Amino acid sequence: MKKKTTRKSPKSDWSAWVWVKWKAGTPNNVWKEWNKKKKIKEAWSTTGNWDCTLWIDAQDPNELEEIVWKTIRKNKWVDKTDTQWVKKCW
Repeated sequence: MKKKTTRKSPKSDWSAWVWVKWKAGTPNNVWKEWNKKKKIKEAWSTTGNWDCTLWIDAQDPNELEEIVWKTIRKNKWVDKTDTQWVKKCW
């Protein structure tokens, strides 16, 4: 009987979402500096508890932490962030 193998997903199948809450009085264009960052694939303005959602191309949790703290949280207008690993299902 042949053994059934399970296909393991490569890391590249995974991405991260970062939700951003701006400080009060934040100018409308402060996120534009992130356009030049290759690891930040896309950004969306959102409603509700968060003001912005970013799609991050990080290979592992350590790289994500570095992007969040050295790029996103470095912006003086960012009040708080939240992150989540995601994988496209279809």
